[in-house]
Parts: sequence; structure tokens; C-alpha cells
Amino acid sequence: MTNYPRDEFDRVPEFSTRVGSHHAHGWAQSAAAKGKDSKLRWVVLTAIAVLLIGGVGFFYGPSIADRLSGSESTQNTEATATETSQSLSAEPSESATPSSTIDDADVLYGQLIGVYNGASIAGTAGAGEELLTEAEFTNIVTDNWTRDAETSTVYYMSEAYRTTAEKAAEVLGIDEVLQTQNIPNRVTVVLGADDTLNSK
Repeated sequence: MTNYPRDEFDRVPEFSTRVGSHHAHGWAQSAAAKGKDSKLRWVVLTAIAVLLIGGVGFFYGPSIADRLSGSESTQNTEATATETSQSLSAEPSESATPSSTIDDADVLYGQLIGVYNGASIAGTAGAGEELLTEAEFTNIVTDNWTRDAETSTVYYMSEAYRTTAEKAAEVLGIDEVLQTQNIPNRVTVVLGADDTLNSK
């Protein structure tokens, strides 16, 4: 057997933890690949879950919202109906007629009152005279007004005839009562186009 001189390769320790470089590299690649696969798997699963939730919301969300809004509108309708019925039941069955604020003792029922037709409808002044007569006015004259009047008005000359004018307006359903000197009678009723006496 040939004896060769010992060199550096003959001085290998008996026990060593060193392994071949190809083994170490292979283990590192395997571990890295497993780590990447695990992370990728969780990313894919999360993406799938998000897509499923989004799809369910897209297809079923509007119908759920409609059902919720429908139930709310039904509740609102029922509440409104209940409030309406309660308000109607709270109202009296017969409407109370407002009492007159005019003191009849101050009304001059014998005072001359002129009733004039300013509506250009035949019989208007006569209808006013009839109502005033029924209200116990005794001195009434009728005629046509000099021009057409849009609004029915009762005029009086002075404060002494104000109550009488207001009573005549109340009887005839007239809202406008004015004081003026430019009238033919101390109390003058002009029935205008808004008058509804002939329709009663």
C-alpha cells in the first residue's frame, strides 16, 4: 500500500454537523415554497369569501332593502290611519255654529237699507231683500248698482250705523263692511259677482 503524505483533506473532524450545500439549499427552497403556498392559499380564500359576500349583497341586497322599506311604509301608513281615525273621533259629531257677536239691541231694524244688484244677475237684489226681511229688517229698497261689482260689500255712512251694517252683512254672508260718505243710503248693500244668494 502506497503511503502518501497527509494533506489538509486528511484532517476532517470525526463528528461534524456540516451537510452538503445542495441539501441545505434544497431544504430552504422547500420551506420557502411551503410558506409562499400557505400565504397564497389564505389570500385566495379571503378573495373568494369577499367575492361571495359581494355577490350575495348585489343580488339579494335590493330585495332585502325593498322588504325593509315596505315594512316601514306599512307601519307609517298604519300609524297615519290610526292618527286620522283618532282625530276624527275626537271631533264633535255636529259642527257648532259660531254665535253672533253683534248686540241686536244696537241694530236699527227700521233704518232704510238699500240693496243693490252689482252682479248683473236678475233677482240678486230681491234675494238679498228677502233675507233681510226674514231677519226683521223692515225698511228695504232694491235697485241695480251703477256698475258691475266684483266683491259684495256693505257700506255705512257713520259710526251710528256701523252695527246695523254689520248685522246686514252677517245676514247676507258678506265679509266686507266699509265706512264711506259716497253712498245713496246710510246703509247700502252692494251684491257683487261673488254673491251666492241666488244659488241658495
